Amino acid sequence: MPSTRSGPATRRRRRRSLAVVGAAVVLAVLASAGCGDDAASDDGASAAGDEHKITVAGDSISVGLGTQLREVVADAEGGDRAVVKVIGESGTGLARPDKFDWPSRIDELARDFPPDVLVFSVGSNDAQDLTDADGDVVVTMSEDAAWDEEYSRRLAEVFDAVRPADGEEPRTRVVWVGHVRTEEDAVADTNRRVHRLATEVAADRPWVEVRDLTELLGVGEATATRCLVEDGLHLTGDCLTEAGQGLLPDLLPS
Repeated sequence: MPSTRSGPATRRRRRRSLAVVGAAVVLAVLASAGCGDDAASDDGASAAGDEHKITVAGDSISVGLGTQLREVVADAEGGDRAVVKVIGESGTGLARPDKFDWPSRIDELARDFPPDVLVFSVGSNDAQDLTDADGDVVVTMSEDAAWDEEYSRRLAEVFDAVRPADGEEPRTRVVWVGHVRTEEDAVADTNRRVHRLATEVAADRPWVEVRDLTELLGVGEATATRCLVEDGLHLTGDCLTEAGQGLLPDLLPS
């Protein structure tokens, strides 16, 4: 990957670019997945005791997926007692905790409104240097090994927010969902890189299940052309529904 070492001016341009991407994200998701104003709703009140709570978190891809999952779950056998909450935030990931801190957000969710299943999916906004909570660069993307190590640590923070106590069954199962290859190489490569890291981090965490949009949609490691909307980044509503149907066995009680 090209070096991302840069001066202040370049970093400011990158941050402006991230904001533009975030705005485009919202428009694309609304168009392709039919999201309404409640697509990225807050957790709300704790689910009733007889409800099976599914919370979908992450970037705009997760918002689109969660929106379609509401319909898929509602139509599924056994889905009548399930409730799907979507707490995605467009333009976010694990690279910029100064913009949005997912580990802290999931820790809060686990403490206050623990779901039965947490679907977590990020990556498309993370083709950049990793910063700390103050916005200072921790590691540049050109430092491959250090970037992977730090990103893996952040993934572990998310997964471990719902870690069960020793000897106990997990209260919350995590379903990680990897992203497809998009049209822009930098984003596509990062999506697959992040999925590889998530798979490695999940390997010794039995409460985390790994799923991959490339498999759910049958697109493999090629660019997911048939599923991409005009921006080359987001997925069509039909493909998100297809992915949601493939995820159902991981989401509903057996």
